[in-house]
Amino acid sequence: MVLNITSTLSIFLLIALSTAIFFAARRLKVPYTVLLTLVGLLLVPITSIPWLHDSIGFLGNMVLTPELLFFIFLPVLIFESGFNMKIRNMLDNVWSIGLLSVVGLLVSTLVIAGLLTLTLPLIGFDIPFILALLFGAVISATDPAAALTLFKEAKAPKRLSMIFEGESLFNDGTAVALFLVVLAVATDGFHGGSTIFHGVLDFGIMVLAGIAFGLVMAALFSRAIRFTRQNEFATVTLITISAHLVFILTELINESGVMHISSIIATAVSSLFLGNYSRHIMTPKTNEYLHSLIEHMSFVANSLVFLLAGLLFANSGVDFGQLWLPILVTVAVVMIARVVAVYSITLPLNLTKLEAHIPASWQALLAWGSLRGALAIIFVLMIPDDFTLEGWTYAYSPRDFLLALTIGCILATLFIKAPLIGPFIRKFKLNEPAPLEEAHEADLGVYYVMTERSRLLIHKTKGFVAPEEYKALMDNVDTQLTSLNNDRAQLIKKHGDGLFERSLHLAMIDIERTVLERLFHNQEVTERVYRKIYSKLTLQKEAIERARHDDINPSHHTDRKDIFDHMVTKTVTLFDRKSGETPLEEKLQYYRAQMIIARKAVQGVDRMQTEYDQPIFLEAPYQKVRDRYETYRRGSAKKVDDLVAKHREELEPYLAKLAKASLSASGKRAISYLNENGLVDEETEHAIVNRFAA
Repeated sequence: MVLNITSTLSIFLLIALSTAIFFAARRLKVPYTVLLTLVGLLLVPITSIPWLHDSIGFLGNMVLTPELLFFIFLPVLIFESGFNMKIRNMLDNVWSIGLLSVVGLLVSTLVIAGLLTLTLPLIGFDIPFILALLFGAVISATDPAAALTLFKEAKAPKRLSMIFEGESLFNDGTAVALFLVVLAVATDGFHGGSTIFHGVLDFGIMVLAGIAFGLVMAALFSRAIRFTRQNEFATVTLITISAHLVFILTELINESGVMHISSIIATAVSSLFLGNYSRHIMTPKTNEYLHSLIEHMSFVANSLVFLLAGLLFANSGVDFGQLWLPILVTVAVVMIARVVAVYSITLPLNLTKLEAHIPASWQALLAWGSLRGALAIIFVLMIPDDFTLEGWTYAYSPRDFLLALTIGCILATLFIKAPLIGPFIRKFKLNEPAPLEEAHEADLGVYYVMTERSRLLIHKTKGFVAPEEYKALMDNVDTQLTSLNNDRAQLIKKHGDGLFERSLHLAMIDIERTVLERLFHNQEVTERVYRKIYSKLTLQKEAIERARHDDINPSHHTDRKDIFDHMVTKTVTLFDRKSGETPLEEKLQYYRAQMIIARKAVQGVDRMQTEYDQPIFLEAPYQKVRDRYETYRRGSAKKVDDLVAKHREELEPYLAKLAKASLSASGKRAISYLNENGLVDEETEHAIVNRFAA
């Protein structure tokens, strides 16, 4: 795409159009990506209308180039998915994700190639096996952007979404490697065993080198944001450009001819590292801002990709009248291949019990929800215009033939599969929340409604609301409160009040993690202590979520799933800095932090429990969890006292340092309050901090 005044205007008009389409999709209850593609398809005939052509005809001339997709949009989509993916959850499903993204991709490619070679000659289209294999490599990768939004909107189980997202993230990289290998064979010819050997070798090098390069780049970025973390703009800038830098640098290495690295896998691994390890280095304010920015960048990239894809399809010049039958056959073949790929992985996995059971309904959704999108378009556009095969006699080139099949498959998945994902999830009753989620929502819902009720009483007392209006509003609030209490009663009847004990424990862990983050960013704990306690809280949270509440070991703080932490520990000179504290100071810091977060958790739920004229939490679970936390707090406090009593003289300077850090934290809270209430602007805020900060 040549950047000129009309193409630039087209981009911004399409972004504005995508915003309108977003709201239209929500109102019409149509998948957003489907409506985007449909509008893109319709833009070309609409802009060709004579009385519209002079004013908006330039929109129909937008060209979706492989460079635009590959270097601009694709890194954004990979980064958003990798940065927000929880590596611990992914490792819980590493077998299904790994096998689906590698073995499943290969199975799908081979099944597609075999079936097309067998079926297309029956309808008069005799194509070489290598071309069918190339198409299999083009179309086998699933597109997360198209399906994940639908999974989330339909409230699919988190683990099912994780498997699908993990597969989509990593099969993009393996698909590129496979495509390049097959394309090389198609252009250079097949030379027996040596071709297979070199193909497998190239495939392995691309994947492994991608992982290694992604980790190295992530380490460099992680090191850099340690220096910038107090400046949110510098930190956010580094994070947001990381994906494009990793991706483009990888491609530059590929062009140099030294070796071939999978740019997609490198970007995915780098994003996973930054999102799971380096994210904790950033301040909460930076994290919140970054999360919103990444969501927005992903929205814009997705919107433009599917709109431009629709424009590409409409401008492709494909003679669908001539090729409709092979397209239909191919759509059916691709659907069959996906079913074979999914079940050939999930059935043996369930038999071997290598990971948690994958229900039949999930297997069906994994097979059905395999939408295709941007990557397939990139692959076809990467095929040289002059690419041909010996004995090819059709009027259209092999590239145009593959483009027609690809467009047909993408449109079929978007217009047939996508709209049915939500109904299938509801039919299988997979959108029903887990009991723990219901209990948590009920507890927090009671607090929400009680807060509304209290505010309404204040309005009545002050005469701000008419008696009849007050009665109507209060009746509605009381109805909601009764409904929530009924929900809790039903949950207790089915699952016992232990469910609400788990729910409250989760809430207290959330408070602990928030307080711990503040201690870290106030420099009251080092990064090493922060990660140790954070990992401990994560393990406790996972045990509660899996109903293994009694298995919690308060001293346990690490396991095999802390993969990036283990890597950093083993390569500390590259990734980390020495904390500067002695072992004795670090021990004090550790016990003091645990004492503070336990105390704050108790204070938080105590305030909620006693704030209104009736308690928020059920009394028995509340008392049980509160007592447990009081035990935690007293135990940590005793260890702090014992440590200080035994080593007071040695620890005196460090205690003064902690006191100064605590004082500084109080000042930050004061500034935050002034800022939130509009009492200071940025200039005044800096002046106060510079003058009075401890």
